Amino acid sequence: MPAFFDLKASRSNRYYMIVAVSGTPGTGKTTASRRLSEITGLELVGLNQLADRKGLHSGYDEERYCKIVNVGAIRSEIEKMKSSGMNLIVESHYSHEMPADLVIVLRTNPREMRRRGKDKGWDFSKTEENVLAEIMEECKIESLEKGMVMRELDTTGKSPEQSAEEMAGLMQAEGLFVRDRLKIPESMKDVLREPYGRLFKDLKEAVEYMKGTRIVSVGDEAGYTLFSSGITPEVIIVDGMIRRKPAKNSIDVACETIKAKNETGYITNEMWMAVGRVLKREKAVMVQVDGEEDMAVLPAVLLAGDGTSVIYGLFDRGVCVIRTDDAARKSARNVLKRIAASQ
Repeated sequence: MPAFFDLKASRSNRYYMIVAVSGTPGTGKTTASRRLSEITGLELVGLNQLADRKGLHSGYDEERYCKIVNVGAIRSEIEKMKSSGMNLIVESHYSHEMPADLVIVLRTNPREMRRRGKDKGWDFSKTEENVLAEIMEECKIESLEKGMVMRELDTTGKSPEQSAEEMAGLMQAEGLFVRDRLKIPESMKDVLREPYGRLFKDLKEAVEYMKGTRIVSVGDEAGYTLFSSGITPEVIIVDGMIRRKPAKNSIDVACETIKAKNETGYITNEMWMAVGRVLKREKAVMVQVDGEEDMAVLPAVLLAGDGTSVIYGLFDRGVCVIRTDDAARKSARNVLKRIAASQ
């Protein structure tokens, strides 16, 4: 069996997601971020709590009676978490200083911020300092100056649950997360039948093209064809169907199996998160989809590391191979944005 994938060489190139929730104190970051973590399954890291736990401080602010966090040291800790394979939500008024794929800056009307400050027991000086920072859009401007992908969300009059749902929508629109499920619109079905990557009529040519890469196969036909040729993909995604009929041949390989539901004509959060989980495994893993696995190509391309080969069958035209890189992720994200925009 050809060894096409060197795990040790590729771990540092794997792609993991970090979403930063930033905003002036009083905009509702902590409670909304906690709810967002529950919705998405991404681990929440409060940066102030991380600093306290790790002792990442550089001094003490005598005027504000608080410790001064060492932002550089905190950033290093977050980078370590990301490289170790963690998908994170990081929360703080300086979270936009972290290596994030998306920064969501929460905004609040100054009048409501004053009320929230009173509820928190802030004194007049602290309240007005935060109100001024909000009026001056400090978190937004700093995010833009750093060239971050930034989106704003007004939390005025909203519950933490409402804010979290809207943040999930912003993530979804950027191709970072699928909330519950997305319906594939009729207008997109012909577009999705076009090859996104390199089309091969000859499997041998496709195999040659994939040499030296990690292989993710989507579809029973693609997976079985590779397996019967002596190649076991690192990730195998199947639904037991070929062209809407039960697959005659099953892929008989001893490996970990994860099950996920994905209704025909949809992309579900359950399948999305399952693909994300198996991409972290060091050995071959199979995702058995209850429903339809076709749209697993999108999370595979978005969440796999650079140089991964995502292979899938394209009706009677052959097999398509997408070599993952920034350009491929951008194309996949644009497709997801179009689907999200149609909801």
